[in-house]
Amino acid sequence: MMNFKYILITMIMASLSHLGMAQGARNYVNLSDAINDHENVEWLTLSNQNLNEFPREILQLNNLKYLDISGNRITALPEEIKSLQNLFYLDLSGNEISKLPKAFSELKNLQHLYLGYNQSLSLEYDIEILSELPLLKALDLSGDGIDELPESIASLKTLEFLELSENRIKILPTSFRQLQNLKVLYIDNDVEFDLDKNISILSDLPELRELHLEGDRFTSLPAEISNLKALEYLYVSNNRLDKLPEEVFDMRKIKEIHVSNNRMSHILLDMYRDNLAPTVKITF
Repeated sequence: MMNFKYILITMIMASLSHLGMAQGARNYVNLSDAINDHENVEWLTLSNQNLNEFPREILQLNNLKYLDISGNRITALPEEIKSLQNLFYLDLSGNEISKLPKAFSELKNLQHLYLGYNQSLSLEYDIEILSELPLLKALDLSGDGIDELPESIASLKTLEFLELSENRIKILPTSFRQLQNLKVLYIDNDVEFDLDKNISILSDLPELRELHLEGDRFTSLPAEISNLKALEYLYVSNNRLDKLPEEVFDMRKIKEIHVSNNRMSHILLDMYRDNLAPTVKITF
């Protein structure tokens, strides 16, 4: 399974030059060092440092663009976080944050936000705040204990990458089809997810190119999977599939299908490989 953060590295690195951030920019991993050189700090990593509070010293780093404070025990962010106006990447995953401050909506350059494994999030409230971020492209909500997405998810109009794995989402809200810019969607390791009931919503996403449905315990895929007209990469490994629907062969833009660790025979998989276009790769 390709990690959500890993798959975005190329896009993030491409953004660095656009933001004027040098490829060789120093990644500060010590807050004291960063404060001593505060005018030059663009990249700060304070992950897994047993932090109980958001270090307010960070607010002095006016040129900060990349901040990783994942894997701590932070419960809240200060309203003054709005002072980090150059921030485009923020990793808050693996903390205990329950609510984003209202001023978070003023981070107008933020493009990548990781909120995974914060199981007390006030999702409907937070989405209202996130909807005011004009450049937000990537959002990670994995492992947040979500069993229902609010209809307001549709307000995140600029989203291109969405990570929803390791939750308990059974049915997507009907408004989900309004995410017209969504290109990559992860719903891995969600045994509650009902693909048959969600396929019509997914089919209405005109830009969806990559779909991850690994470890969801599917025993079959609906024929309507072929209605995902823009899909190029389909990941359905680690399920309980004994075959693929014939309609898969009608998917004109498909480039890769990942089906490892299912219940398909090698004879069947060889047949699929022979019937798919030469430009299509099937991995098993």
